[in-house]
Amino acid sequence: MLLEDHQLQSIQWTELSRGISFGVDGGCLVEAVERLGLVDIVTVSIVPGGQIVLEAPLGNAAAYWHPCFDPGDSLPADWAGRERFSAVRSAPIGVLVDANGQSSFAFSFDCLTQEGEIEFGASEEAKTFVVRLAITDGLAAARSTVRLAVVAPELAHEQAVRELSVLLHDGIAGRQASEIAREPVYSSWYAYSQQISHDVIMRNASVASGIGCKSVFLDDGWQKFGDGRWYAGCGDWVPDTAKFPDLRGTVAELNAAGLQAVMWIAPFLIGEQSAAYSGLARYATHYSEHLRTWVLDPRHREVREHLVAVCTRLMRDYALDGLKIDFLNDVMNYAGTPSTGDVPDVGDAMTLVLSEIAQALESVRPGSLIEFRQPYISPAVAPFADVIRANDCPADADQNRRSTLNLRLLAISQVVHSDPIMWDPSAPVEAVSRQLLNVFFSVPQISMPLDVLPEAHRARAAELLTQWRALRDVLLGGELSVGLPNEGYPVVSSRLGSTLVVAAYQPRLLDLDLEGVSELVILNSTASSALPYTVFGDVPPVGSALAEGETAARVVEFAERGFVEVPAWGITRITLGA
Repeated sequence: MLLEDHQLQSIQWTELSRGISFGVDGGCLVEAVERLGLVDIVTVSIVPGGQIVLEAPLGNAAAYWHPCFDPGDSLPADWAGRERFSAVRSAPIGVLVDANGQSSFAFSFDCLTQEGEIEFGASEEAKTFVVRLAITDGLAAARSTVRLAVVAPELAHEQAVRELSVLLHDGIAGRQASEIAREPVYSSWYAYSQQISHDVIMRNASVASGIGCKSVFLDDGWQKFGDGRWYAGCGDWVPDTAKFPDLRGTVAELNAAGLQAVMWIAPFLIGEQSAAYSGLARYATHYSEHLRTWVLDPRHREVREHLVAVCTRLMRDYALDGLKIDFLNDVMNYAGTPSTGDVPDVGDAMTLVLSEIAQALESVRPGSLIEFRQPYISPAVAPFADVIRANDCPADADQNRRSTLNLRLLAISQVVHSDPIMWDPSAPVEAVSRQLLNVFFSVPQISMPLDVLPEAHRARAAELLTQWRALRDVLLGGELSVGLPNEGYPVVSSRLGSTLVVAAYQPRLLDLDLEGVSELVILNSTASSALPYTVFGDVPPVGSALAEGETAARVVEFAERGFVEVPAWGITRITLGA
């Protein structure tokens, strides 16, 4: 009901390509419309209370993709679709995807820092798809214009997202990827929650290194008062000496085992149990009920200096290789409130302090890693973290796949990590395969009590990480195709040079474009032992197939269509032309 609720019918619309139109109202004015490559750029001068509206043909729409997309609500009605964005939450970008995976409508706004909300959905009355951006006081105070980008031609939706993401990242230099950003991680979180210690970490370190991990992420629980799933003790960020009598010594032992150390911190949280609280309480006026602690307001110089000092001290005192910085989006509760600090806007303050932290860490430990997680994925903060991780989804392999692929579509220079994977240690070994194969197009993080894990599970994890590393350049750097978002990306592929990796997460038809391909790798994350396919191109190739565990290759000849034999929950390599 956007068209009715906001009197959009009275707007004077301007036509773009393919039946897409935009309109402004409430004092907003169109300053320019231009074509930049595959994108139409509309520059709009904005005022508080104004609005920018887009309307596009609904067509054969199947899903509306946005950076936090999940197929549970693929195509909402316009009275239901809402997505908030800010410097540390999502991004103002959206793509209407048809049933063939094409972008029938794709747009972005360049207002990445201040908090705002995109309203969107299918109009019952007009049978169109409508998007609305309301111009808030904060947005209008921070800038005088907004640039709207609309993809001009119809493209594969992955390409449309990429075009818009490149535009949004334009002029934003990414953080140099750390040495370990592209290496598998051992995380303590799901394995032990807050019940970690020197002994627990070191019991798992040699096993983690043995299966292929190159770093250990010491998660929540290392710090004083780090027990109980609440955060009233946060703020001092010193070790719990009962758990870690010599934290620097723990890090040194990890390094000796060939593992780098990254530490979790939630620097904006300040609890009443901490010694730091009395000096910072006046800068923390928001109480988070779900975290049971106070949240620091970065609009104050004193807060920013404290945060930089804390992060720098941790890196220096414990010789860390990086920080996993958490709970950034809770700071946006200050959005729209009067500032008593030296920076008026929360989004501006967040980009400022995160920039200062990143610079400080680089000066103390050059080449260090910084991890953010969903939803802190805006291009506005991309320069301050070389790693972005999927949001928490314990044991949900499908959600982990969807989240990492969504991040892959949006990210430009950042390295995408999976949420730490976990599984039931009493489950069949196929559970290990399913969890890992679902995150193959990202950097896997693993979080299990490895020291007591069944040997078959450890061996399978090691096998798959070896395969992942051998394919890493293609998986992380190839041309990515993800299939239909509303179906949860059931078939995914990536091609780099003459190598094509295709992953089946449901026993769906594999569309194989084998033109110029010399190596085809099929990841079968299903219980099926044969997968249907069609081949594009001229003469169907003959190949030599070798699956995991097999010692002798077998001949494979592709017809125009058919079934290819592949072991369930396994990987098959096919050398074409052999």
